[in-house]
Amino acid sequence: METVALVTLCIGSALGLRFQVFIMIPATAIGVAVITALALSQGSNIGTISVLNVIGVVCLQFGYLGGTLLWSWTSAGRLREAKNPQPARTFTRRSS
Repeated sequence: METVALVTLCIGSALGLRFQVFIMIPATAIGVAVITALALSQGSNIGTISVLNVIGVVCLQFGYLGGTLLWSWTSAGRLREAKNPQPARTFTRRSS
């Protein structure tokens, strides 16, 4: 279960850094299908599969939220620097 949580958190944060919220519907559907297939191949029962799917979906959501917050904080810093740029030093050649 920890592996599912960690992997889906990482995938969610990567999606949050790159895509908008509309990616979450297909990502959730693909995640549920993959988790279900992997759990069935290991011979898990329906209760375990349900818990794994809930954990996967919740961690995917939290990862997306974290990735989106990280993206907004880094882009806000770039925006702040763009509003108050440092003056560029002119290139002057020293004559000897």
